[in-house]
Amino acid sequence: MVRYMNYSQNTHSILEKYEVDLHNGFLPKENPLDALPPGYEVWDNLNKQLSKAIKDKSFCQQVAELPILEVGKLSKPEMDRAMLLLAGFAHAYVKESEHNTIPAQISIPWVTIAERLNRLPIITHSNLSLQNWRLKDKNQPISLDNLTTQISFTGTPTETWFFNATTNIEKIGASAIPLLLESIHLANNGKYEQAIKLLAKVLPICKDLLAALRKMYEGCDPTIFFNELRPFFDSFVNVRYAGTTPEIRSYAGGSAAQSSLLQFFDMALGIDYGNNPSRAFLVEMRNFMPYPHRTFLNFIEHEYNFKAVKKKNEALNNKCKEIVQFLIDFRNEHLKMVSQYIVRPARKTQSATTGTGGTSPLVFLKDVRNRNVAHKDKI
Repeated sequence: MVRYMNYSQNTHSILEKYEVDLHNGFLPKENPLDALPPGYEVWDNLNKQLSKAIKDKSFCQQVAELPILEVGKLSKPEMDRAMLLLAGFAHAYVKESEHNTIPAQISIPWVTIAERLNRLPIITHSNLSLQNWRLKDKNQPISLDNLTTQISFTGTPTETWFFNATTNIEKIGASAIPLLLESIHLANNGKYEQAIKLLAKVLPICKDLLAALRKMYEGCDPTIFFNELRPFFDSFVNVRYAGTTPEIRSYAGGSAAQSSLLQFFDMALGIDYGNNPSRAFLVEMRNFMPYPHRTFLNFIEHEYNFKAVKKKNEALNNKCKEIVQFLIDFRNEHLKMVSQYIVRPARKTQSATTGTGGTSPLVFLKDVRNRNVAHKDKI
């Protein structure tokens, strides 16, 4: 792990502009809030008993008793927490009520906050992984053993492990972000040897990321994940958001494709996905990211990457190839995971294997992996 580096002002400026933290990456710089301010206790209280209320079928009635709260004075961290809770309530309500309607008690404040944050009112990777964590010991750093969740639909260890393992991946990958940015800066200024040395520091992080992904198998049960947890972050199709304009809305649900981390690696390395459905889907998934992060990816893709400069130095190009190989290995592992956690359980229950983001995850991941392979062979 990279403990300390003297990065250029250029790198610091990019990170600051796009709200990417030097140490936490796309995770928030400060720990997510554990509670909302006075006046919003009804939301925190409902969240505390969310899994119990879902199990005993009282959740929809408890939602019906909620007031419609004003949210105009909430701070950014408070809005982030409110987005997490309201997204969880909305998805739980649609699933449990079996009606495609979100009551005004949820939809009005949710849409209001989403518009203020320039985000979409749907459950996302940002809700479930970037904001859905707290430290067991606040004196210790973020790690899989020191994490628990802020919200839980099922109350199962599988759910906690799934979300915490995903948050842990984001944390481990965070230190690669400034390294890649700084190496691009150095290469753009003709300092190829220094750029290569920094890229060499990215490779151990890549190894740790792959190990972190494989950690998922240790505590996440495929049957519980597929049958009990996954339905809570399905897509919304023609769902009525009561009291909002427009009222009828459709959005893709939470998906790993909404993580900025892997897309950042792709864009920084100059991987070209061409004009095809996989690229279109990846670009669409940026709409579900926090606004600063999606603009960051657009900046990296179009203005700040290795695409042109790596052609000027063979050693630099070869080092980039090594990192592309990590992306291939990571996506191969992700394919195995999709097979174990989605395809096989779906066959047992004769369910569809469409991903929560609205695509076939196997088809999408195979195409992305294959384009990584083609890029590595081409450069």
